[in-house]
Parts: sequence; structure tokens; C-alpha cells
Amino acid sequence: MLLLEIDRVIEAPRLIQAIWGESPPATARSQIRICVSSLRRQFAAGGVAATIETHKTGYRLRAPAEETDLHLFGDLLARTRAQARVTDRESTVRMFREALGLWRGPIGAGLDSPLLESIALKYHEDRYSALEDCFELELELGNHRKILGELARHVAEHPFRETLAAQLMLALFRSGRTADALALFRKTRRMFCDELGIEPGERLRSIERFILGDATAGPLSNVPAPASHHRSGNPEAAFPALPPQDRIALLEKEIALLREESLRSAWSRS
Repeated sequence: MLLLEIDRVIEAPRLIQAIWGESPPATARSQIRICVSSLRRQFAAGGVAATIETHKTGYRLRAPAEETDLHLFGDLLARTRAQARVTDRESTVRMFREALGLWRGPIGAGLDSPLLESIALKYHEDRYSALEDCFELELELGNHRKILGELARHVAEHPFRETLAAQLMLALFRSGRTADALALFRKTRRMFCDELGIEPGERLRSIERFILGDATAGPLSNVPAPASHHRSGNPEAAFPALPPQDRIALLEKEIALLREESLRSAWSRS
């Protein structure tokens, strides 16, 4: 909590809520004082350039911003976005990767604190926004095979982030794994329909239609073409059309899977 709101006085009741929620022990304030004293000793023993000040209403952590990963991440990210317009894609990707490399896992992992989670949400969203922008550039550079595993892991962890799912579909398709790309769409669509009661967004649906051979459903403006065709404006150059026999086979497989899902749904209703 002190790191997330660095250089600000955090009142004791807020710290208590973050640690114990709505059921703090009677000794909560004493326990916080003990924790602060312990942190001060650890900082001194470890040579950490940080101090925890005691104020009338709470505590404030003072530390150099450049020595705090979270705030260094924010600075690097802002610099990357500011320079993206004037630097080449490879340099921008490297800057994104440098910023993302500061993360070691979710903020407050393993802690059961709704208040901490709500404060950390903004930083987690910043991280995933940076990841999505970085993957978008990697796809533009034709690095679809390079990022496949990383994309698959993030989609497995966050299946409802449509941008990541769309990027993984593109990476799979461009790597020659058309069936896997379509299977991912079906799985994502089923989750959206079953758990949220909605269809996935237009970007995902457009990619699926194009894979199945509908050239009129070509890549949307935010679906980058491979680097070698990026300026052509030709959807068919960006996504080579499937041979007729392969397209028929895929459509037959798609119909069979849809029929199977329909039967399964009918059985569940009965």
C-alpha cells in the first residue's frame, strides 16, 4: 500500500482496511506500528534508499522513483508511447519489452485484499495495454511465430481480453495453424455466449470470416498486415486465400462442430 501510493500520507484506517477488510482486530493499530518498525529495520539492513515517515494520521513512504519498479514502469511506458510516432517499430518494441520486463507478477499476489486489488487494477490495465500494443507491433513486423507461446499463455490467463484473443488468432493463422485459429474463435465465442450472454466483438468475427475465405470481411484497420505487405492495402496479400478444397474441408469441419454444439446444447436443456 505504501509503495502503490508512494510519497503520500496514507491514513491508518485505510491501511487497516487494506490489511484486514471490514473485520480488523482490536490490536490493528499496534500491529501496523510493529510492521512499520520491522520494515524500517529491513530497509536499514538492506541499504534501501527509502524511509517511512510517521505522521499524525498515518504513514508516508519516501523513495527515489527511479528505484521503484512500478513507477519506473510508468515512466518508461509514457516515454515509449511518446516516442512511438518518431521511432521505428523495432525500437518501440524494445522499449515496450524493457518496461514490461520490470514486472515479476501481479501486484499483491496471494493477498486477499479487495482494496489493494482495486488500487492495483489501474496498473494491471496499464500492463496489459502495453502488452497488446507490443504484440500489435510484433505482428506488423511479421514476428507471429516468435510471440505465439507468449500470446497463448496470456490468452489462457485472461480469456475475455478480446484483443489478445484476436492477436493469437492472427499469429496462429499466419503460422499455418488455421484449424487452431478457428478452434480458438469457437472456444472464445462459446465462453462469451455461455458466461456473458454476448457475442465476441467485430474484430474476432471479422478475422474468422476472412480465414474462412470471405475476402469482403478483410482485416479491420486495427488488424495489421504482415510487414512485407503493410502498405499494400490489399487484404488478400495480407491474408492469402485458402485453396478451394481446404476451404471446403474447413467449412465442413465448422458445420460439424456447430452441429455437435447444437446437439449438446439441446441435450443440456432437456
